Amino acid sequence: MHILLDSTYLLPVFGIEVEGVTGSDLLELRSLALEGKIKIYYSPVSFIEVVSKIARESQRRRQGPKPHEIKATIKIIEQSDYLEAIHPNPQAYSIAYEMKLLGHGDMIDNILYATASTRKLIFLTLDRKLKNFIKQQNLEITKILTHSELFKITL
Repeated sequence: MHILLDSTYLLPVFGIEVEGVTGSDLLELRSLALEGKIKIYYSPVSFIEVVSKIARESQRRRQGPKPHEIKATIKIIEQSDYLEAIHPNPQAYSIAYEMKLLGHGDMIDNILYATASTRKLIFLTLDRKLKNFIKQQNLEITKILTHSELFKITL
């Protein structure tokens, strides 16, 4: 199974808590990858969303990671033994554009979904709004899972 992570699954690596994703969930994903049961991809496009959310959270709390810590964490992800970068292809950008025109405003999510779709990957996300939009537009939805759903079929 080949999986593309939504940005949500990268946030905890940067110290941002995400409701519904625990440290043990992330460890389980890593274990499945290291056991060869799944192959996990991330898109560098996710870093746009991740860094933006970290900045917002840091401004809200009036504290947060230093720029060199962001850089170091991205390097750790890039050099990971179980994560591999995958880039959107031109078709993914075209699909993301169509999704935007149809009314889904989050272009990063559009690009990630479209990348997974065009690369024949399972898209791992907790984003119900995106999933509902895809369903309403009759786009391919069978390859969108949460980590809990993934665990049920891989364990």
